[in-house]
Amino acid sequence: MIKPIALLGKYTPTFPPHAATNAAIKHSRHLLGVDINAAWVSTEDIDPTLFEQYSGLWVAPGSPYKNMELALWAIRYARENNIPCFGTCGGFQHMVIEYARNVLSFKDAQHVEYDPPPQACSSPN
Repeated sequence: MIKPIALLGKYTPTFPPHAATNAAIKHSRHLLGVDINAAWVSTEDIDPTLFEQYSGLWVAPGSPYKNMELALWAIRYARENNIPCFGTCGGFQHMVIEYARNVLSFKDAQHVEYDPPPQACSSPN
């Protein structure tokens, strides 16, 4: 039995990258002639049973995520346990943050969507 791939992110049917993600999976399934299944998993629903249900992760576009820390936990778990994982757009950015924090020891690595920089002053006064 082949376990499906978890698409990490809250699916929004009107968000073009999510529709394109589903289309890419459908196209790949048809082109390759393999049984590729995927299910959208909101980052707020990630728990330790994730990897019992899914054999790989696609960290989807569409950040900020509902729960960044759980998304980073899943990415780290996949990396440390050799579970296939890749990300597109914001998903890839979160993979970089996870690596920066946990491998390169940049503990304050952050994404601007979660921690925006202060507004610049328009005058020097």
